[in-house]
Amino acid sequence: MLAVLLVSDNSVVSVSALTRELWEDLPPRTALQALRVYISQLRRVLGRLGDGPTLPRLVTQPPGYRLQIEPGSLDIMEFDRLCGKGRQSGSEQRFELAAHHYRRALGLWRGSALSDVRGGPLLDGAALRLEEGWLAALARRIDLDLRLGRHLDLVAELKGLTTEHPLNESLQARLMIALCRSGRTGEALGVYRRVRRSLVEQLDVEPNQELRRVHQAVLSSDDRIFEQVDLWAL
Repeated sequence: MLAVLLVSDNSVVSVSALTRELWEDLPPRTALQALRVYISQLRRVLGRLGDGPTLPRLVTQPPGYRLQIEPGSLDIMEFDRLCGKGRQSGSEQRFELAAHHYRRALGLWRGSALSDVRGGPLLDGAALRLEEGWLAALARRIDLDLRLGRHLDLVAELKGLTTEHPLNESLQARLMIALCRSGRTGEALGVYRRVRRSLVEQLDVEPNQELRRVHQAVLSSDDRIFEQVDLWAL
């Protein structure tokens, strides 16, 4: 219940939503009473933190409850703030500073989102949203490092990421670029063959336009073509 309130970003979570999250489609007859007990217990736990103005407060607000949290007091809030600064710096073509902001944001992560919490529909959705946000920030930081000529340093990282996410075509495209710019054209073409085979065999689809354009750029040995590929989504 605390996790649901935390990921709701200062918004009210209704009693019905909390009930579904805790018991899904099989709430006990005493669900409402039990929920009130949990709220009372949570208030006691939060009360032990003190009464400072920056500390979280659990407030009753129809049709449910809201955990009042000060801006910047959660890692996810700081992550979003730093990603926003990264996007702003990138739009100003301050690429080194943008990469710095994204590295700080990604450094807040310690593993998969909500991995130690039993999830219902709200938490499962929140975990997916958080993971997608992490992956997007990671891709932007990699894009910046490619712009800054750090392709040699990126190869090992991208090989690990593409092993973990074998059907992520954007990551595979970035690996191909890093390999090609490191003078490993044959390996870059091998990445494309493997990914295409996996996509066709597992999903019955061809690689997307982004990956095909990178493949063409590698085949043509014209590094300038990479600048035409829509990878730099800052």
